[in-house]
Amino acid sequence: MHVTIRADGGPEIGYGHLIRSSALAEELLTRGHTVSYVTTTPEHAAEVCPDAAEITQLPSRTDVEPFVEWLDSTDVDFVFTDAYPVDTEYQRTVRDHTPLAVLQDDARHTVCADVFVNGNLYAEKLDYHCIDSALRKCLGPSYLLLRREVSELAEQNPPWHEEPERAIVTMGGSDTANLTPKILRAFDGRDFRVDAIVGPGFSERQEQEIRQTANEVSTEVAIVRNPEDLYKRMFAADFAVSTSSSTTYELLALGTPIISCPVASNQELIASVLQERNLATVLEADCPAASFRDAIELYLNQSVLRKERRRTGRDLVDGKGATRVCEELLSYSNQNIEP
Repeated sequence: MHVTIRADGGPEIGYGHLIRSSALAEELLTRGHTVSYVTTTPEHAAEVCPDAAEITQLPSRTDVEPFVEWLDSTDVDFVFTDAYPVDTEYQRTVRDHTPLAVLQDDARHTVCADVFVNGNLYAEKLDYHCIDSALRKCLGPSYLLLRREVSELAEQNPPWHEEPERAIVTMGGSDTANLTPKILRAFDGRDFRVDAIVGPGFSERQEQEIRQTANEVSTEVAIVRNPEDLYKRMFAADFAVSTSSSTTYELLALGTPIISCPVASNQELIASVLQERNLATVLEADCPAASFRDAIELYLNQSVLRKERRRTGRDLVDGKGATRVCEELLSYSNQNIEP
């Protein structure tokens, strides 16, 4: 089967859509299927998506016509979209050409697709409007798209230290709110190691500021740009400071307690559920450094809280969502597409 993924990402809009859709790409490729990306951000797709996936550039995020023209020229069995501009009319147009699966984080658009995916914690509470009553819905964290390395680590027991030894600061692919320096200052005076992740979309100016801040604080800070072992670093950390993005779900699956900070409107729902269910310590992006310091202090002094959040996160997110979504696509294809 040939599955085409329609997704974009980069420093300005974030890498989350590319990263999570790449988990599905990994699963399909592992099973011997063909995967292609059609995107307005080909250079950034190449940074984070599997090498075996072919990449084609689109001229527009919102205009569906160039995409369907490409579909007409290519043998595609299924389209999977993960992009906010894919509204109802966009979906309808694509579905007239090929079966369609849509990943959508909210209920902003009436769904015109064959398979619908929302793996968020709040997914089952939303009121969706669907054109086709036969739509297959994949809702909740059982359908979270997490990369294979995360799912493999999620099967292991994470390390435990009664007294924390290391933390990780990972604010996404581009740290659009430029919070990393402020967070590092909140660690000042602590006698343990902090991994500060510089994502692929960080500017040189951002990285320089982070390095300067690291030199100014007494805490040991390891600054790493786009590390290949990012998930192992997350897994090894006693707690993490991160955005309320798809990284949240990776950390929950790995059992890493979280200090979470929403930096975009589409992250507010995740932050709200985290706070409501006591799954993480949630802070606003514009809060003072002292608030981050207090949250860090809480994890340093309350091993019971860290242990509870580690257990709860792993119970909620098992890391096998990509397998389940892949099986839904294959099941639909086997039942509805002529050989």
